[in-house]
Amino acid sequence: MSERFVTALETAVLGLWTGAMAGFAFVFAPIAIRIVPQLNTFAALVAAVIRGLSSLGAVCGGIAIAAALVRALEGEARLVALARIVLVTVALGASAYETRAVIPRMESIASGIPGPIDSVPKDDPRRAAYDAQHAISSRVYGIAFVCVLAALAVAPFGRKRAG
Repeated sequence: MSERFVTALETAVLGLWTGAMAGFAFVFAPIAIRIVPQLNTFAALVAAVIRGLSSLGAVCGGIAIAAALVRALEGEARLVALARIVLVTVALGASAYETRAVIPRMESIASGIPGPIDSVPKDDPRRAAYDAQHAISSRVYGIAFVCVLAALAVAPFGRKRAG
């Protein structure tokens, strides 16, 4: 397999993953929060999209790691390939944590609130717990996004020099 092809493949899947995450955070979520009238509906929609992004990330991340491993065997810059693998692994871990721990906690808290979440005062302990989990979710998503973006930024590096 040519190094040029593997580099292009790795860059493409990281670009797809980065773009999907950015599209959600900077386009979809801000528009959806204005259009969807109830926080419960918005939260369910966002949770479903984040789970979908996590699945997309698992596929893209797996391909990116495989490509980085191939490039580490053939290329000159093994440390750069290792850095990309670490960044993608952290992103995958953050994404898994968000979808398997944080979002289920948010859903559990929300299910214990009779009626819409946004009808509960912000100083209510249940609402405070929900908002705290939302803050954690935002930070974890941000960590995953920055790691994928960083992996994309260094993806072109480590290629053999044309001789």
